[in-house]
Amino acid sequence: MLGKLFGKKSGQARAAVAKLANRDLMEAVVYGSIYVAAADGELEESELSKIETILSNNPALQGFGAELSNTIDRAKTDFKSGARILRQNAEKELGDLAHSPAEALTVLNVMLTVAEADGEIEPAELTALERSAKLLGLNLKDHL
Repeated sequence: MLGKLFGKKSGQARAAVAKLANRDLMEAVVYGSIYVAAADGELEESELSKIETILSNNPALQGFGAELSNTIDRAKTDFKSGARILRQNAEKELGDLAHSPAEALTVLNVMLTVAEADGEIEPAELTALERSAKLLGLNLKDHL
């Protein structure tokens, strides 16, 4: 009986730790995606739809539910408050992943996908991507 109880509790604890470990990834993907989508001064519905589709299909982000939605809403509110606020918060979240090349690459690939959603990467988006890649410890030219 104790084995079943502790087995269940340890499984829940492992899930909680995995969620914590992926929180930085989730925040960086959300903020990075919204940052690059809003780089041209607009946050278009097609870009938001693309972001939500990508995020909902990413296995590393499963289990965040309302927290993911809240982070998206927070990033959109930051954009409405001002591009500088969004950029500052995005850069903080992106910098949190500089120590993890695999996660940094995941974030950059999502950002590139969002930037290419309308068929081309605009100059303002390219600037945001270059800045983000540096924060992530990556070279954008290697991934274009």
